[in-house]
Amino acid sequence: MVLILALSMIAYVVNGVTGLANFLLMLQEQLEVVTSVDVAFFPEFDPESLQQQINVVYQIAGAVAYVLTWIGTVMLLHPYIHRIGKIKFYAIMGSAMVYYLIQYPLFVLGIVTPTGESDVEVMNTILITSIFTVFSGIIFGAAFLSVARTLQKGSALREYMIIAAYGLLLFYVAGSATATQAAYPPFGLASVSFTGLSCYLIYTGLYSSAISVSQDVGLRQSIRKSAIKEVKFLESMGTAQMEQKLQKRVLTIAKKNSDIMTEETGVQPSLSEDDMKQYLEEVLKEIKVRKA
Repeated sequence: MVLILALSMIAYVVNGVTGLANFLLMLQEQLEVVTSVDVAFFPEFDPESLQQQINVVYQIAGAVAYVLTWIGTVMLLHPYIHRIGKIKFYAIMGSAMVYYLIQYPLFVLGIVTPTGESDVEVMNTILITSIFTVFSGIIFGAAFLSVARTLQKGSALREYMIIAAYGLLLFYVAGSATATQAAYPPFGLASVSFTGLSCYLIYTGLYSSAISVSQDVGLRQSIRKSAIKEVKFLESMGTAQMEQKLQKRVLTIAKKNSDIMTEETGVQPSLSEDDMKQYLEEVLKEIKVRKA
């Protein structure tokens, strides 16, 4: 999961660098001074030109980054799928993928074209593409917020997911506009200026959420192993005494592991002491059933 999200961030970096080069080349075709009487201009480039090749890399990197982000998001939120329901979860995530990828068949069929023969066609292309992008950001943000709201207030994971939700929403809204058309006033400039902030929020939220979820899994595994190990040593005691002793020893080990994880990564696991106790009770029930 962490690897996929890391690859998606790398793809976004490639997308950002090639996009910057692409837009700078487009801006060079614009007037040096734009006044209120000038009309926004959308330059066209030769398909074999360097600018067009950069644009192709830009588009491919963007698509790869989106798909990887989608896969990473599904993997990240999957452990909490029962909290919002399978149908609702897959409906939200499925619509995000379908709604984003459907624009490519539209381009192939000629329904949407990068450069239209009239201003109306150009504006329709910009509008459709922008709507796709904004909708995708809303879907990603809604997915993270839906899970975050089901988590306990004050939970570290809840805060990380909320940060990621707002970051993704802001990123796709900012990415839906450009200033390369050199319009007057400079439409899109306000949106683009939030790209840096949104990237920081996404990185912080996704990275911290992924690490926190991974740490939760590790803590549950340590609780299970410790419980099985301690049961063998405490079987000679009475049932009530054994469970009390076992709970104390296992939770002490789990808290110590939690502190070590937090110190090493700088990210807090989301499992509270009550969550640890609840999971330990589930493990003990499983052990009793097996023995019976």
